[in-house]
Amino acid sequence: MALLVTCDAGGDRIPESLREPLALAGISSVIPGIEPSINEPSISRDDPSRLLMPPIDREAGLAARLIADHAECDLIANPYRADLVDVGRSVHHRNLFRPSVRKLPAKVRKAILAEIRTPYRETVRRRISEMLLQYPYVVHLSIRTFAARTASGQWQRGDVGLLYDPGRADELDWCLDLSDELYFAMPDLRVRRNHPGRGTNDSLTKAMRKHFYDVHYLGVEVVLNRAWVARPVLRRREVLRVLANAIREVTPEATPQAA
Repeated sequence: MALLVTCDAGGDRIPESLREPLALAGISSVIPGIEPSINEPSISRDDPSRLLMPPIDREAGLAARLIADHAECDLIANPYRADLVDVGRSVHHRNLFRPSVRKLPAKVRKAILAEIRTPYRETVRRRISEMLLQYPYVVHLSIRTFAARTASGQWQRGDVGLLYDPGRADELDWCLDLSDELYFAMPDLRVRRNHPGRGTNDSLTKAMRKHFYDVHYLGVEVVLNRAWVARPVLRRREVLRVLANAIREVTPEATPQAA
């Protein structure tokens, strides 16, 4: 198998081409260095894994880099702010944009899609295509974080969530193997499958499954509880190292296919 790690929401940049249109639209406060104004909760109740996603999910970005480094695999990270557009959403999804961005002129919203969402998703799709030409299987892990409490104040139990399509046997087996590996490596780490969301919800991995439906593509969202992943302590790095090592253990070293 070949392994690819992606991160939708860890960036903190704004494309230079969008700075002036955003300023003219009256929301120049999203520019780094000024307090962001696009911070309204806009996540649907049926998709708790995205609840309270911050404008810049630095924890997801850090986790994705550490996991990719330890697992010795490719990383594709969206460098731009998640409060401009959620690149993991389909283009017609109601939560593609935050409320403040939805109020912008259509021309500006189209520019945001063209500058941020389209290039990122195309980069991921192209890299998966290249990997599938070389290897029989590709495991794609999309890294995010989730809030310890929902918008209504309820606790979301679990440290690590594995979101996958239970109807796809390869994804189910891979997640079961990873859960077992993590239990033996770190028994106190609470790993839950398809919690705090469902792997069949609208996401980048779901879109890639549709695109690569006739090949051995495995798409799994790895969502980490910000209650621990946001704490800059040695324990965080140790947990991420164990997680990356477990991922390597259940993803056999890829052998290129014969030409």
